[in-house]
Amino acid sequence: MSACRSQSPALTGAAETIAGWSLVVPITHALFGVALILFLAMALTPFVNNATVAIVLTPIALEFARTGQHAPHAYLIAVAAGASLDFLTPFGHHNNTLAMGIGGYRFSDFLRAGWLLAVTSNGLALFLLALFCL
Repeated sequence: MSACRSQSPALTGAAETIAGWSLVVPITHALFGVALILFLAMALTPFVNNATVAIVLTPIALEFARTGQHAPHAYLIAVAAGASLDFLTPFGHHNNTLAMGIGGYRFSDFLRAGWLLAVTSNGLALFLLALFCL
């Protein structure tokens, strides 16, 4: 066994506490945990920068995977995908802000056009994660 595999990642107390909430609703199948992490990332990224969401949710996703005794790679991909799927607000990602300024869009335009794209992207990401990673 390599030295890298024997070391566990450093987790914050907040990550352990939040992941401990998963004991209330036990995650018996990895798909449920991955779906929860994907949804959390998508729910947070419209209000916070996507890089920040990825940094904050990574230790939580690792703890969810550890708690459920699942492989962590699908959880980490769910964090990355969910943090990148921001179509609801102009300030969650810098590309949205640029499009708003150049295209003359309003905030309501992002909500109106982005909700269907967000739901479709979430479903597709979950399907592909289930197909290739779980």
